[in-house]
Amino acid sequence: MKMKFLIPGILVFAMASCGGSEESTEHDSNDNADTTETADATAGRSEIDPFPDFPMVGLSASAGDIVLSPSKNWQVDATEKGGDQVTFIFYKQTLAEVGDQTSKVDFMTEKGVDIPNYMIIPIKPSQTTKKGDVILTWWQTGSGMQRAIVVDDADPAAPVVNYLDLKWDNPATTNDGIGIGQATYKIEPGTFHVLKSAWEPGTTVAAKDGGKVKNVTVVRAEGDQVLTIGWGGTMKIYAKADCTPVPVMPTVKAGDAVQAPWVGSYTNTTVVKVDAKFGRVWCDDPYSDDPMVIPYGDVATNLVIE
Repeated sequence: MKMKFLIPGILVFAMASCGGSEESTEHDSNDNADTTETADATAGRSEIDPFPDFPMVGLSASAGDIVLSPSKNWQVDATEKGGDQVTFIFYKQTLAEVGDQTSKVDFMTEKGVDIPNYMIIPIKPSQTTKKGDVILTWWQTGSGMQRAIVVDDADPAAPVVNYLDLKWDNPATTNDGIGIGQATYKIEPGTFHVLKSAWEPGTTVAAKDGGKVKNVTVVRAEGDQVLTIGWGGTMKIYAKADCTPVPVMPTVKAGDAVQAPWVGSYTNTTVVKVDAKFGRVWCDDPYSDDPMVIPYGDVATNLVIE
């Protein structure tokens, strides 16, 4: 669950002639049409624009809300070099001002930075939850966007969770000696929202990519395009027609044939066991005798894998 500025401009052709011919008039007309199309394509885009092929979009949030967005320097780098040349992590930030296509974000190092709304994932404020819900938040004792499963809802506004996007067998431990992937953490009120719907930011889609089917997280779905972040923090735009939503809460049991990600791409496998409390599914690893431990939200049952 990782920028010098390239400023879009309007290309203007100035052509002068003395007693121009019909042919030159036709060329002038075509050049002007091209200029108009370029102007329309770049109108309203911001100076920071890591994915200029993705449409500018609105944002359902308010000033002061917590949001998730990559560091400014990565977004600037991606604007100059191309979004596919930079890796990203979505960190906790604060929304300073909401705009129709771009909004101002208070980053740790700089306040009021104008970035495209498509690079902002809002955290819906003031939600409550119940045991077994999968939520979107960030690693509150570490960093970066995380899905988590609620393991204790004694305080529905500040639940105890296990972070799903930390590897179950991560060798790092807490102060109590528990692996960080298996530990539980109490999170603060107003720092999460429940994931419910396909295509919403933070949910998983399986995206056809060449001869593979990639496991990627939705950043924003708009029209026929989906902006995603995948293995190693790589962001990419996919056609929505090439993406299949993966259920947030899989309905599987031991022995079921499923598809699960292995190094970022889906493979056919079989369920070994399910731990509903911690939202994990153990699956056969095609390349090891030890099973893979796959979090809820990443296990599919209807993909066609060659």
